[in-house]
Amino acid sequence: MRRLLLLFTLLLAACQTETVAPPPDPLALVTEAGDHIRASETFRLEVLSSGAPYPVQTDFGPDVLFRQIKAQYVAPDTLQGSVRLVVAGIPADVDVYAAGTEQWFRNAVLTGGQWANQAFAPGFNPQVLIADDTGFQSALKSLIELEYVGEESLEDGTAVYHLKGVARGEDIATLLASLVVIEGDPHVDVYIDREQRLPVRFVITLPNDETDPTVWTLDVYDVNADPELNPPGA
Repeated sequence: MRRLLLLFTLLLAACQTETVAPPPDPLALVTEAGDHIRASETFRLEVLSSGAPYPVQTDFGPDVLFRQIKAQYVAPDTLQGSVRLVVAGIPADVDVYAAGTEQWFRNAVLTGGQWANQAFAPGFNPQVLIADDTGFQSALKSLIELEYVGEESLEDGTAVYHLKGVARGEDIATLLASLVVIEGDPHVDVYIDREQRLPVRFVITLPNDETDPTVWTLDVYDVNADPELNPPGA
């Protein structure tokens, strides 16, 4: 009996002295994540728009809405993918290719299915995605009121750290290929891969509509996968 009591006492003391690891520092997490994505040779990204419609900046006219981007970035300054737009109420899928300041786009109706060497997103250069003062790095560094939410898992099972904060609109816009001009300071949820310390999801919520705000969900995946580019004229 005395032995059992002694054992119980020792176990109780061990439980009481067990320390709980403090949560990771959110600033250190976003700094590390920014460094890692900037060091990547390639990655794919997908952006989905939901909620209140929000116009994009293209040469197709004023009534253009953005719905989705799927693209691959290849260092140092190339991006190829497709953009789904709604032009005057009609859905349109546009292939895009950008190499530095040069841009091409094609669409079955707008260009007859041929590449047009014209600016699709005026002023956009893919290099801004990983530049020190723009893109992912700027978006992460600009977060204020940064908070650590906790450990979570995404739909595909990826274990992530969830952070949240507020960012300047101009710092977030480059993550959306500069297709939008964001007014105000959007709320941003950031999800960082716990193992690889890479940013794998941004959820950007605009303060533009109290009941149905515009939300962009940006996912980053296939980091350092082989490039799969098909340049115009190749």
